[in-house]
Amino acid sequence: MGIVLAPMRGLRASLGSDKITQYDAPVGCLIINPAGMDSSLAWSETRKNLVVAIPPETLSELALQEFDLADIELRPPAFGTVDPIALNIAQRVSAELTGKATPNELFLDSLVTLFSTHLIRNYASNMRQLPSPRGGLSAKSARRIEEYLREHFTEKVHVAELAAVAGISPNHFIVRFAKTFGMPPHRYLINLRLDFAEKMLVEGEIPIAEIAYLTGFSDQSHLATTMKRYRGRTPTELRFQR
Repeated sequence: MGIVLAPMRGLRASLGSDKITQYDAPVGCLIINPAGMDSSLAWSETRKNLVVAIPPETLSELALQEFDLADIELRPPAFGTVDPIALNIAQRVSAELTGKATPNELFLDSLVTLFSTHLIRNYASNMRQLPSPRGGLSAKSARRIEEYLREHFTEKVHVAELAAVAGISPNHFIVRFAKTFGMPPHRYLINLRLDFAEKMLVEGEIPIAEIAYLTGFSDQSHLATTMKRYRGRTPTELRFQR
């Protein structure tokens, strides 16, 4: 899937046939190329777009979990079709990947899950609309998730595994988690990491670089940037403010 982030003129494209279509692609234009379908795309000026590649088996598994569909087939929209929801998700993914801070993997995983669900709901040939989740997690599921995250918060955590712990589908998990805890999963995970980092910084016995590693951050700079953004001070400032 490709989402246009800046207008592009004179695109020449084909999808599923030898027929070439030339068109101007506005911001938010969504192009879907189903697996196994021949396509071509040519352009004469700089492109700014986000491309998301989702393995067919991943999309099929999500369709089964979310919509009880054992087999789906994506229907590409007409060339030039604008999808505001896909654009919003694409802009958030782009901002996360191109920002100064290290990208948050759980946040990106959540965005791709939401994007995949949007595709299935709106572009699958045998799709039927199902109601969105209204309530939060059950008390039992919430407790299991809390325990799981406290045991694994320093590791790479994915939406699918958290959803499995809660016993619900990935897209429903993201919505219900936020309603239960008042924040998305990636923010909850960040708070756990920062709480642990602050505890070790106050104790003052472990070098900051090692604390970053022990709390799941990629390096000392990643820890410093994240702590400054969410807690208003850097690890060095916290250590010397004791």
